Amino acid sequence: MELAFRNARVVTRDEDFLGSVVVRDGRIAAVDRGPGAVGEDMEGDVLMPGVVDIHTDNLERHFFPRPNIDWNPVSAAVTHDSACVSVGVTTVFDSLSVGSFNGAPSRGVDNLVRLTGGLAEAREGAMLKADHRIHWRCETTADDLGARLEPLADHPMAAMFSVMDHTPGQRQYRNVEAHMAHWRAGGMSLEAAEQRLAEARERQARNAAANRRMVAELARAKGAPLVSHDDEDAAHIDEAADLGATVAEFPVTEEAASRARERGMVIVMGGPNLIRGGSYSGNVPASALADADLLDAFASDYVPRSLIECAFRLTEPPFGWPLARAVATVTSAAAQAAGLGDRGAVEPGLRADLLRVRRVGGLPVLRGVWAGGGRVG
Repeated sequence: MELAFRNARVVTRDEDFLGSVVVRDGRIAAVDRGPGAVGEDMEGDVLMPGVVDIHTDNLERHFFPRPNIDWNPVSAAVTHDSACVSVGVTTVFDSLSVGSFNGAPSRGVDNLVRLTGGLAEAREGAMLKADHRIHWRCETTADDLGARLEPLADHPMAAMFSVMDHTPGQRQYRNVEAHMAHWRAGGMSLEAAEQRLAEARERQARNAAANRRMVAELARAKGAPLVSHDDEDAAHIDEAADLGATVAEFPVTEEAASRARERGMVIVMGGPNLIRGGSYSGNVPASALADADLLDAFASDYVPRSLIECAFRLTEPPFGWPLARAVATVTSAAAQAAGLGDRGAVEPGLRADLLRVRRVGGLPVLRGVWAGGGRVG
């Protein structure tokens, strides 16, 4: 099967230009300068790679649309997939928490087995338009992390592992007073909140170091990237890098991001952080890391639409990034973080995951989505 696109603003790894693209058998076959003579007229719209999202929590929302109400897992996977494709995400790492710190029903082992089983069934039945993989987020303070992770890690779609530690008073929750106030606002007494904090710190001391090593060894054995979450300082980064982590996701300080750069890690921030103008937890803004040249890629975290907006927001003041550099934060750099060398750029030989985008009223609007050379949106 062959497709051709002409009169497009083609975005490559390094530049953008008026050009044409030919797709053959699901791969990009040719990229040429000039408007081209054949193919679908892009009318000057941007033609860029499909977005690669290495961390989205969105699947859980479709499985549990309301508290204590679970949906058919295959149906949830299909609905989630459609939502991703509609905002230009053609490669999806569905991030699922193991040993969760908040006890959400969707994160129990039984429900994770059901949810990932539904995802696999949807993929095997050719019901999914995007390429889905699983990103296991591992809460290293959990007493039973090993037992929880064991039946999940061998899932055929498992492709990334990350280590996280949500103990109040450090990393994402550095402001322990604010965290205590949140518990108190929920009706917890001061004595109960102090007891909960003490128990969390005891679990961390008991489990975190050994569990981090366990997850790192598992990722190494699977040949999957190891990701470190919410690092606060240089010591956190060094610990992660020494274990084999190649991605620093959501560093909470500029110090941590700077050390991640020195250690050769891919620095990934949350898309909502940039679009909303800062971190909801009061941590370092993505904009500050962009200004300091300490930002490589974005992940959607909880808003898949944020990624396509990030790519175009960075081209505007006060950033003023070239379009190719900005687009790379949600395409080639994200693909690098995931260890995927077959996608993320508009160049011959790579997967034909492509987006047609036009700016309307300052917002990027998707006018066409192709995954593996087939039109999906």
